Amino acid sequence: MLRRVLVAVDIAAVASAWAMALRPGHGFHGTRAGLFLAVAVVTCLALALLAGNQLYLARVCRLRSMELSRILRVSVFTGSAAYLAGTHFGLDLSAARAVGATAGMAALLAVLRGSYSSWLRQRRASGFHSRPVIIVGRQSDTDSIEQLVTAHPEMGFFPAAVVSRGGDVVAALEEHGSDTVVVATGSFSSAELNRLTRQLLDHGVHVHLSTGLSGIEQRRLRAQPLAREPMFYLEPLRISPWHQAAKRATDIAGSVVGLLVALPVMALAAAAIKLEDRGPVLFRSKRVGLNGEEFTILKLRTMVPNADRKLHLVASSNQRTGPLFKSHNDPRVTRVGRLLRATSLDELPQLFNVLGGTMSLVGPRPALAHEVAQFDVELRLRERVRPGITGLWQIEGRDDPSFDAYRRLDLFYVENWSLELDVAILLNTVRAVVTQAVRDLRRQWKTTTTAARPVTLDLTTPGELGS
Repeated sequence: MLRRVLVAVDIAAVASAWAMALRPGHGFHGTRAGLFLAVAVVTCLALALLAGNQLYLARVCRLRSMELSRILRVSVFTGSAAYLAGTHFGLDLSAARAVGATAGMAALLAVLRGSYSSWLRQRRASGFHSRPVIIVGRQSDTDSIEQLVTAHPEMGFFPAAVVSRGGDVVAALEEHGSDTVVVATGSFSSAELNRLTRQLLDHGVHVHLSTGLSGIEQRRLRAQPLAREPMFYLEPLRISPWHQAAKRATDIAGSVVGLLVALPVMALAAAAIKLEDRGPVLFRSKRVGLNGEEFTILKLRTMVPNADRKLHLVASSNQRTGPLFKSHNDPRVTRVGRLLRATSLDELPQLFNVLGGTMSLVGPRPALAHEVAQFDVELRLRERVRPGITGLWQIEGRDDPSFDAYRRLDLFYVENWSLELDVAILLNTVRAVVTQAVRDLRRQWKTTTTAARPVTLDLTTPGELGS
């Protein structure tokens, strides 16, 4: 049922994009029947490519960044094929129209699939369309797997039971009505693992084997048998000077275009901030960036004066774990600031940071020095890349209060960076920002209409301004 819904979503996205490109008088001069046939052929090609790129398999679409990168690949191939075919068959499809249709197809697929994923995520969070999974192995190995499954309900699994011995698995499967098992391979000897997996396969069970690796993207794992025995070759991460130059060029171009679009919005926001309390428009804060060097980040000010000195007033309302702080009902945030935060407009001045080279469009979020002081040695590897305005954590773990999610996604980005991944994150950021804005504004409306703000702050003490 779910796959049929997703296919219908894809048909709507592809057909709409190419119907606009091939509409009469704009690149297509045939009959309506010919137009319908051309759109149908392109749509069938796109669906075949989507299926060929495994975009109808849950195990691929679970990671949004991977889904988007493959959508981009399919869209480019479809657009190229349509343009070449159009030239050959005399459809008079201009290159500009083909590029526009390709971009439109990628955007519609990303947006509509994102909406589908949001709907499915909500359904699975409510207990629908999910299936129980049995986790097998020692507690030291299964704790992280159980935590991962629990933190990602969008995978469609929920941990029904954890068993330590292979002999108990079949009984657990029958008891919980499950047909899926995740095996922590490090918990068993080679002989035990072979007996267990063969037993499960004989019972028609879906078997997932944990490699024990963490933070390694699957595209870097290449099946390479040794004497016919299954093994993986781990591709090293190679970032060439060309890739680094391309990323910087993308940052410069993106920040220039972004500033041209954002300046009128920032001007209106600045006026609103100034009218509310006459304080400074910009908030400047020292953050830790590339190679551990500090830089000054720019944001539109969203908090009252002396916000940093009033942290103790709201420390008990922290909704994050670890060294990070986040409170949805932080009384230090101004009325204008709440709107700016809900829509992420307060982040727009960071485009100047990107243009200046202290930040990138995509990367781990820049941390405060006192937060970095609590990071372990491995997490400090995030300083190998420039911090970003948006990143993997913003689109996949923003609502997860766990510091483990923050840590895991930042390290994943550093370990598996690519231009393709950056493009996927940028495309998904738009959807994430819109979804978050709607959710935050709705939450704020309910809060303001049902209860007063819990803390009144003294704004007369001189000091710094917070954001």
